[in-house]
Amino acid sequence: MNKLTKNRLKLIFITSLFALPVLSAWFVYLNPQLLEGSKTKNYGELITPAIPSQIESFVNQPTEEGLQHLKGRWVIVHLDFDGSCDTRCIESVKLLHQLHVLLNKDSDRLKRVFFDNGGAGTDAAQALFSQDTGLTVLSWSEEHIAKLKAQVQGLNDGDMILLDPLGNIMMKYPQQSDPYGMQKDLKLLFKASQIG
Repeated sequence: MNKLTKNRLKLIFITSLFALPVLSAWFVYLNPQLLEGSKTKNYGELITPAIPSQIESFVNQPTEEGLQHLKGRWVIVHLDFDGSCDTRCIESVKLLHQLHVLLNKDSDRLKRVFFDNGGAGTDAAQALFSQDTGLTVLSWSEEHIAKLKAQVQGLNDGDMILLDPLGNIMMKYPQQSDPYGMQKDLKLLFKASQIG
């Protein structure tokens, strides 16, 4: 093999080495079904596309002053459908408080809200809500519940939804979720987000 042929083979090898990643990326871009079913990093259920909303449209008699502290913040909303905040509900609210503590220096970026459908249940729940100064309790009705269920499929009593700083509903968590998994999700979101 002469020197010219060797040089051409080297050039072809180097060119193909650099072209292979680009061609692979283009192939995957044209065939996105190849990525379906792959494991994602998020712990909660991602709602795609995100659902534009405003908290005031789901609560009874909202006041601008009462909701001002939620504007431009990440908001996690605990949903009460039946109006009886039982032991599981109380544990879930405590879990959100733990999550807030776990976020450490980022805790100011997340606000916690409880949507109460009729009295927040037991005396233990009432005592918890009065002690937890970082929790905002807002009342809502069956009409609001039906409206939210129409927008977000598969919601159950006690579920939690995450709203981004623009008010979009973008993630859902079941009651009794792992606070460490939720913390990982929020850390990734906070890192990627320039707002809130």
